[in-house]
Amino acid sequence: KRSIAAEDFFRGLFATALLPGELLTAIELPPQAARSGWAFEEMSRRHGDYALVGVAVLVTLGENRRCLAARVVLFSVGEGPVLAASVGNALQGQQPSPDAIARAVAAVQNDIDPPSDIHASAAYRRQLAQVLTGRALTGAFTRAEAR
Repeated sequence: KRSIAAEDFFRGLFATALLPGELLTAIELPPQAARSGWAFEEMSRRHGDYALVGVAVLVTLGENRRCLAARVVLFSVGEGPVLAASVGNALQGQQPSPDAIARAVAAVQNDIDPPSDIHASAAYRRQLAQVLTGRALTGAFTRAEAR
């Protein structure tokens, strides 16, 4: 029996840190802090297909409505899940406003290097990553403010 942090679990395209004979039996998520909000966005060609791009967001606001933490992870833009640290850093200490979100969305380009394939070009994935990150951040901040 062992535990593996998410950052260490995903090793590459369709590869994980599981050893032969091991089986994933649980995923542990810490409880959300007060004034936290989440959102998940993805785009695929058809319902149920693998996503062309997806994004998961968790944000936490302080009592002053400023962002204490923002964690943004994108998928289908690299070999595995990609932590968009530049986005989180751009939001740190900011009040969630359209301008702050726009600056953070622009920062996503620093964190991704999407592939081109038969489904979408790298340029299309970059644009889609920005659009979906903006939607997800807006949704997550809305949830956080309601808590």
